[in-house]
Amino acid sequence: MMRRLLCLLLTACAALGAQDPSLRDTLASAKALWATQGDRDGAAAKFEAVLAALEPSARTLDEGWTRLLCEAYNWTAVLDDRTAGKKAQAPKRLESLLDLDPDYEIDRTITNPRLQAAFDGLRAARFGRVKLALEPAGGVLTVDGKARRSEAGVHWMTPGPHTAAYARIGYKPREMTFEVALKDARDLDFKLERTSSVITVFTSPAGAELLVDGKSRGFSRGQVPADRSYLADRAGVKPEQLSDGLRIADLAPGKHLLEVRLPCHRTRRLEIAEALTTPFADSDLEPVKLEPSRGTLTVQSAAPGGQLFLSGLDMGRVPARDLQVCAQAYDLQVKYPAGSFTQRIEVAEGASLTVVARPKPRLTYAGFEGNDDFAGRERLLGMLAALGGRLHEVAFFTAAKGESLKDCLARLRSSRETELLLWARPAPGRPVQQVELVLSTLTGQEERLTVMPLEQDPLGSLAVRMDRQASLSEPWAGLTLLDLPEGAHVLQADAAALKAGIKPGRLLTEAAGKPVANVADFRKALAEARGGTLMVAQGEAPVKLAVAQMPTELPVNASGLCYPVVLADLRLRYLGAQGDDAALLRLGQALALMHFREYDKALEVLRDARMVAVQGVSQGTLDYYTGTCLLHMGAAYQREAAQSFNQALKYPQATLFGPDGPLLAPLARQALQDLQP
Repeated sequence: MMRRLLCLLLTACAALGAQDPSLRDTLASAKALWATQGDRDGAAAKFEAVLAALEPSARTLDEGWTRLLCEAYNWTAVLDDRTAGKKAQAPKRLESLLDLDPDYEIDRTITNPRLQAAFDGLRAARFGRVKLALEPAGGVLTVDGKARRSEAGVHWMTPGPHTAAYARIGYKPREMTFEVALKDARDLDFKLERTSSVITVFTSPAGAELLVDGKSRGFSRGQVPADRSYLADRAGVKPEQLSDGLRIADLAPGKHLLEVRLPCHRTRRLEIAEALTTPFADSDLEPVKLEPSRGTLTVQSAAPGGQLFLSGLDMGRVPARDLQVCAQAYDLQVKYPAGSFTQRIEVAEGASLTVVARPKPRLTYAGFEGNDDFAGRERLLGMLAALGGRLHEVAFFTAAKGESLKDCLARLRSSRETELLLWARPAPGRPVQQVELVLSTLTGQEERLTVMPLEQDPLGSLAVRMDRQASLSEPWAGLTLLDLPEGAHVLQADAAALKAGIKPGRLLTEAAGKPVANVADFRKALAEARGGTLMVAQGEAPVKLAVAQMPTELPVNASGLCYPVVLADLRLRYLGAQGDDAALLRLGQALALMHFREYDKALEVLRDARMVAVQGVSQGTLDYYTGTCLLHMGAAYQREAAQSFNQALKYPQATLFGPDGPLLAPLARQALQDLQP
């Protein structure tokens, strides 16, 4: 039975590992079994279990676990000496103890005189005595580079040369080299010279960074020792909520500023008084309790499937409402199935921050084709790699380190980890004086731009165009104006403007209290209108017009837009859009494809769109461009084209370009006439 118990205990303790806290309980239980119950076999089994768990890692144990193992050896030797079949093992237990820690003193209250004499004889035969004086106490003692119990008094060491060092924070360390001989005693005096004051700082919670005069001095760790648990009461916390003390030395005489920082907590700034540094002394500061510092973050997003990250930490899906986060700066990122959104944010303590996220096109610079050397090569390549720093509406990435242009393009086209590709190659000619940039969507719509590497800013125009987001709406107050030599002429007004008092055929003289000399002045006032209204006048008392955002077309062949980027952006903006907004984005995509003369793809997009609106840029506009695409696809589609133009005629208030653009009905009729044989 005892053998079975021993096997079970050995197996369990070995599985637990050398430093499982339960081993301390096992040792205490073993001592109790012997001391109070006289259960020698039960106690022996438990002691053997402790030895089995600790002996394999005996040389790597810290001081506390080494002491526990030595204690187990001591008790096991005592029990072996009292068991006839194990009596011969008792001296071996003592030898193992001395191998582990020759300074360990056996418990002479449980060890009989014969074993005591054997222990003393073994130690005297193998080690010499060295008596150490350590002043001040509490330092770190090493012998031959290994940590030793930092206690004054007798230490036992192997015969031969040794080097001992003693150090304590705030003091100049000392080192001595000496010889040890058997049956000889050496006295060594380590009296350290004070070099600075030492302050000890306890924080709640632990993990805080401590800075003195702006310089980091480390982090608070652990838990306050039991003999100083009264400090927790001073801080108003439980002992387990207060760190161990972090000692800070090398403080020049005078005042100092202590900063205590911890993420998600308010920074504390405390003055270290001159009295604590002059004269040199050790001082404990009052425990520093840090108060939580949090704010609320809401991330809105219409596009589905976004995953929110704050400085790399996964915060779950968006939209995310009222997240309680630490008050600090973050690199906010939302990763979508297509596209990416990034923004640097600052969450203030006690405040609420709302971020509206949308997927932005990912652009990957894949590299340079070939190894042609030319003037300005390194400069241009550096500018291309750093292009992302100039872009706000595009998420910029570069090829993997060491990846070739060919491999990068193949990988991205296969994985679809990006929406846009950018690469460069030398333009034909020798010597190379121009470089061709190729910007392409994954579906093949591309723009080519030739730049000269030695220009002051060869990428300036491209960066500006890439970062210009296409607008698909504009403010509208119901007026169509025409510039005449005498001023801005009201060509026509909608029903609401007429009801407000606008008179077509007359000049508009004032908007938002400022004179209007031309259409540009009016558009500026319209763009700056607040509250959904605008006061205008025609030389008489001002009238109030309602201002609303109305759909506009994406311009085709506009020099200020980069159409691969525009197309990629519109595709991403479409994700999560609904109703007329979704249809307007589809119209924009179709017009971008028409820019590339891909009328078949544009037609496919248009047939996926439907608008409720019937005036301005509306359903009639969609029908008109459907007919236009069909015309470009050849004679086989003329019948369908005619059907689309006839459908467009059902919307007499539909326009092209914008709310004040030309009515498309006359254009549709002309297209139908042109289709007549």
